[in-house]
Amino acid sequence: MVSLLSTFLDKSIPENSLQYRCIKALTTSYYSMRASDIRAYEESMRTYSDALKGVRFAVARRPPQLEPDILMSIMCLCLYENIIVTRARSWIEHYIAISHMIEMQGPEYYQTGRNRDILLAFRYTIIVSAGTRRYHCFLAQKRWKSILEPRETESFNPFDTLLNIAVAVPGLLHDLDSFKNGTLWDERERTRLALRTGDMLVALQFWREASLPIWSLDDGSLQRHSHQVARAIAFHHMVVLLVEDLSYLFGVPWLPPTSLSLKSTPGLMKASATTGRAERKHVLATEILRLAELFISDDTAIYGVLTFIMSLHVAHDNLLQASPEMDAIRHLMNTVMAEQHGFNMARQYRGMYKAFENVSL
Repeated sequence: MVSLLSTFLDKSIPENSLQYRCIKALTTSYYSMRASDIRAYEESMRTYSDALKGVRFAVARRPPQLEPDILMSIMCLCLYENIIVTRARSWIEHYIAISHMIEMQGPEYYQTGRNRDILLAFRYTIIVSAGTRRYHCFLAQKRWKSILEPRETESFNPFDTLLNIAVAVPGLLHDLDSFKNGTLWDERERTRLALRTGDMLVALQFWREASLPIWSLDDGSLQRHSHQVARAIAFHHMVVLLVEDLSYLFGVPWLPPTSLSLKSTPGLMKASATTGRAERKHVLATEILRLAELFISDDTAIYGVLTFIMSLHVAHDNLLQASPEMDAIRHLMNTVMAEQHGFNMARQYRGMYKAFENVSL
């Protein structure tokens, strides 16, 4: 995502073009929040309104073939909403648009070249879009999953590999809701859901063995690893927390001690030895918080901050209410990520946001 967006931002673009207006909305909004500049904020609002009209016109005029520049223009508007948040979850509309446009082209369109780069870069956006609305994610379909597999010439990092596992999470959440409200009544469907839950947990176990470093249990062990590893671990913990309900309902071991090794984080080891459900979830949520505190600093890049936000929202929902960690995560999200880095999407206030729970958009 970073390299694609950088290429897009670095292009020489005509001043009256759609791309220029979308970039201006993004950059002006980011500056206005970082600098607390009300004039820049008002200018970004005007530019965003104009750019949004332009994107809607371009999309209506050019289906079904949509140029990559239109997708990147929408991504700029999406980042704008991550920063400004004009209303609760306003960003999701752009996530949905990107997901729909990519799905509309079909998997064959994304096999090679820049098109493939776009698909891989937008996996996170597509997963979050489906997961937040608790819909099945089209990337979990066989014809899409085969496209997501790394080519011989490609090298996937741990976060890439984890995203390919996480495409199944939105569908699990959707079917969990169906199970709870009584619409998933067929015993065979329930059995399949239990098996899919088990498959997910096994895939996460394999990912830990292949991707995590060897840990010591001293307090400084997390600091010796890269931001890339840290955000992957936080995202892994988020996935584990999201499927905990399914694990409990179907009696599938959540974090069996036999699945853990020296390649497990201190939080995973502690959670596996904790008996209470709420307490176990609190332990994992706390490690997400600690990772974010260690790796989000004044010079953290935009995407580095953005990819921690959803993990932190899920962590917030799983911390014990009266704990000191709850105060710490609110400070991190409201002060560091929203005020210092300008991402109002990170704010926790007035019940505006509840991670991965269906709402009326």
